[in-house]
Parts: sequence; C-alpha cells; structure tokens
Amino acid sequence: MEENNLSVFKSYLRQLIVRLKELKKALETDDKDRALEIVDQLILDTQAGIEDN
Repeated sequence: MEENNLSVFKSYLRQLIVRLKELKKALETDDKDRALEIVDQLILDTQAGIEDN
C-alpha cells in the first residue's frame, strides 16, 4: 500500500515539474494569459488530488 502511495506521489511530482516549466516559459515570454491558465489548472489538479484522498 505504501509503495502505491509513493508511486502516485512521484507521478504527481513529475506532472508538477512539467507544469512548472511551462509556467516559467510563459512568464519569461510575458504570456500572462497562458501563465494564468497554468496556475488555474494547477489549482484544480491539486484540489482534485486532495478530494480523492
């Protein structure tokens, strides 16, 4: 059971790092709309993860 939780958490972290890199790129190119879109999606994904547990 614990190994499954670790696997799920690592999957979440991999997904998070991809989104954070996208956010960084959007900020570096002054793409405010894209940056806000990414932040909104991160919030939704995190909220869904909290509610699943």
